[in-house]
Amino acid sequence: MPLGFFTKRLELLSDNEVYMIRENALDILEKVGFVFDHQGVLKLFEKYGSVVDYKRRLVKIPRELVLERVSKAPKLSSVSSPDKKCRTKIGDGKLKTSMCCEIYLVDYLKMKRRLATTEDCIKSIVLGNSLKNISFVTPFVMPSDVPLELRDIHSFKLLFMYSKKPCGSWIYSPDSLKYIIEMGKIVAGGEEELRKMKLIRYDAEPTSPLQLSRHAIEILIELSKYEQPISAVGSMTLMGGTGPVTIAGSLSLQTTEVLAGITLVNLLNPKTPIYFFTSIHVLDQRTGLCCFGAPENILACLAGIQVAKSFNLPCFCNVGLTDSNYPDFQAGFEKGLSTALVIAAGAEGIGAQGIVGADQGASWEQLVVDNEWLDYFNRILRGFEVNSETLALNIIEKVGPRGNFLKEIHTVKHLRKELWFPKIFNRESWATWIKNNKSLLSKAHSTVETILKENYPPEPIIDKNIVKDLNKIEEKAKHELHKRH
Repeated sequence: MPLGFFTKRLELLSDNEVYMIRENALDILEKVGFVFDHQGVLKLFEKYGSVVDYKRRLVKIPRELVLERVSKAPKLSSVSSPDKKCRTKIGDGKLKTSMCCEIYLVDYLKMKRRLATTEDCIKSIVLGNSLKNISFVTPFVMPSDVPLELRDIHSFKLLFMYSKKPCGSWIYSPDSLKYIIEMGKIVAGGEEELRKMKLIRYDAEPTSPLQLSRHAIEILIELSKYEQPISAVGSMTLMGGTGPVTIAGSLSLQTTEVLAGITLVNLLNPKTPIYFFTSIHVLDQRTGLCCFGAPENILACLAGIQVAKSFNLPCFCNVGLTDSNYPDFQAGFEKGLSTALVIAAGAEGIGAQGIVGADQGASWEQLVVDNEWLDYFNRILRGFEVNSETLALNIIEKVGPRGNFLKEIHTVKHLRKELWFPKIFNRESWATWIKNNKSLLSKAHSTVETILKENYPPEPIIDKNIVKDLNKIEEKAKHELHKRH
């Protein structure tokens, strides 16, 4: 029987400690309240029995309403690639990973970073398509050769044209969203198909402490109409900055914000998929920088997973990240340790991959390295089978003492399935390694060059007439949004 995912989970907190954090979060919502900067949402909460202060835009939500709506949130859904050939399930417990979406592209050969272009976005999508351990493709970088108000529209157009996997990008404003939805309808084949495909993901992040901006709410309202997945209703709470310096305090605060978001989305449309997201980080008091690789991040996520599971919700954690600006030992240690622990605890997703340091930029080489160690993890998560064939008693009897198993059919039969073989991690002898003299970074760079040589420029994965329609929508957006800016 395959071991697959662990039969027992790593748990940091006692049941009572989980209960205390849950109750603290519910108390905060009921007694302190949450700011929703939107008149319609204030009326919606009042309709369902919340105490609303319209002047302060503050809503005090009864715990009964929160628990009811969280219990009704969809626990299982799936998202589709633009060509409908690839679907990824959310809520099945299997590890999901996404590419990052940054401003700068880092060139490690020149040790410089630069603003990215449309060409960089297309190359990044090609890489994401080719790296098997990346579940969700993004443009990876935002195209600086496109006006700011059009960058999310342009990015989604590129994803719809070229991504062979479920995809998504930042959404800047409700104004740009209407064009993205229009594109989504055309790619999906209509409004109902868009609902089924779940083609447009959105990261809805509150602003800690305890507030959700008007533009984020308007995006949530619009996407909820089409039942598009809300992949993260969780702020990046900074311990000692936007949240208490204690892990329990910041986890209580972020749980409050997550529950407020889930309650809102479920009130807007009970069919809209939404997930619990833990993204608590340390504010380094010496530098003022957000830390991606701090041990406290891991502790907060381990506890957050237990809180999420107490609500019977799938949990994504913003780990698998590093503060190192270079793919060195520090990067590998911080990424590997944090991922191993949260996966053992039952997380379904980790942070976006390919990031240089704490949002200092994006690197294609780092993305390739991340794909390699993710492949290593997936081998562990696949487990192994224990049965008469794999126990191999007959083969052991046949070979006996002083023999070897190299020439056995059993070895050939099970070799590829049972053993993991690295593509860029080192397994060379000292002599071969010295002769080849290739670092991990140089191997990653060679992989990038090979993939792009074989797959770039890509052909659109959707019909040419649909591409023309997407171009028309982008031109329309350019004309209409330019007037406003």
